[in-house]
Amino acid sequence: MPNAFVPAPITTEPNTTHYEWAGRTLQALLNANQPVSETWPFFSGPQKPARIAGADGSLTMETLVTRHPEVLGPNGCDPENQRQKYFFVKFLDPSDFPAFAYVGFAPEAVAALRKPGDEFKAYVAELLWRDRQALETLLPLVHPTLSQRSDFEAFKAAYKQWAIAQAAANWEGQARMDLARFVDAARVSEAAASLESQRQVRRLIVSLMHRIDFKPDQAILIETPTLHAIAGLSLQLHPKAPGNFFPKDELWIYEEVRLPDGRMSWVLVEPQRTFDKTESGADFFTPFAWQGKERAGRIGFRKTISRTYLEDFVRLMDATPHPQAHYVRRPQRMMIAGGTTEGGAEWFRVVEETAWPYFLVRQLRFHSAGAATMPCPHHSFIELHATRGAVTVELQGASGPAASCMVTPARAVFLPANLPYHTLTFRASEPARLHFFTRPL
Repeated sequence: MPNAFVPAPITTEPNTTHYEWAGRTLQALLNANQPVSETWPFFSGPQKPARIAGADGSLTMETLVTRHPEVLGPNGCDPENQRQKYFFVKFLDPSDFPAFAYVGFAPEAVAALRKPGDEFKAYVAELLWRDRQALETLLPLVHPTLSQRSDFEAFKAAYKQWAIAQAAANWEGQARMDLARFVDAARVSEAAASLESQRQVRRLIVSLMHRIDFKPDQAILIETPTLHAIAGLSLQLHPKAPGNFFPKDELWIYEEVRLPDGRMSWVLVEPQRTFDKTESGADFFTPFAWQGKERAGRIGFRKTISRTYLEDFVRLMDATPHPQAHYVRRPQRMMIAGGTTEGGAEWFRVVEETAWPYFLVRQLRFHSAGAATMPCPHHSFIELHATRGAVTVELQGASGPAASCMVTPARAVFLPANLPYHTLTFRASEPARLHFFTRPL
């Protein structure tokens, strides 16, 4: 990258992940050749930095923020994370699964147990270990029949559908899995007993937590190290302890999207701090993975979990119970100081509060053609992400030429903090939705 970097709106090449739980929505939006679980358009960490579009592969977001930290702005860098980019935004695709999450501990459920402090954490660790033991009982029962990758994929799909049906009924349902397809006839009853053990212990685990449905006009705020799980993903937390400091404070915004073929689906838009360490205590939906070569591999676990690991896991966990309202945010109409709107454009505040210093989140909703103008801030970088329609961004300075770029669901835009412009104008010619992320002043 040239030493004299000229600040301008930045886009990046697709920066995707492909975990076992991936749905089909992002694959369709991005025209990808395989299911996409997450997109990380402006991630700047060393393990998966996004490549800047229109440049050779050596130019990444990591290179940019390392050589030109001024693009982040004084509030956009993280002094607790080697002055890294403070947060980034990703899209998640768990759309194959029910639209809800398990979040934190419910006060009434915890109070009913009468297990204070460390005793409660030990109880949670024991439940998680019972779940893992039940899974470990199932693995050798199915292993002999899953000699090929195609057999494994059929088993994984059947297990996933069983888990989805059970989760939808809070693990109290009557869903069954056709085990005879995957287990020797003489051992089907053992496999069924393993599934029943999993169902029973998972019912106990989730009964301690809030189940919060993903809904339009509702977001879920997760402060590290809250225990949480999006349906389809593992039950997890992000450590925030001395010597193990990786806070991944995050927000889940449920967004319905229209696919290229006209069908409606959904994704989660997730801003989070730029740490990337996750500890998982359980994996309810896709715990199995194919290990080794396509033809010479074998079934195994996606995540390694031991009893000792779980004892450490609960020590990291915030066990403080909170009411559900503690986590839920609902967008509120707002006006931006010094800004104007016209036509069908309307601003909404999603998260912008003193107690949450990690990032602020606004939505610009175009109910019809319209425009919104605002002062261009310079204290922090901005990420712009669209979940419907196309939004043109016009950047204007006191003098000199203006600039413009376009934001679509498949193309996010990063605005450096040191842009030489004074105003931003967002325009749409039809209904659209733009998500605006930055740091507070």
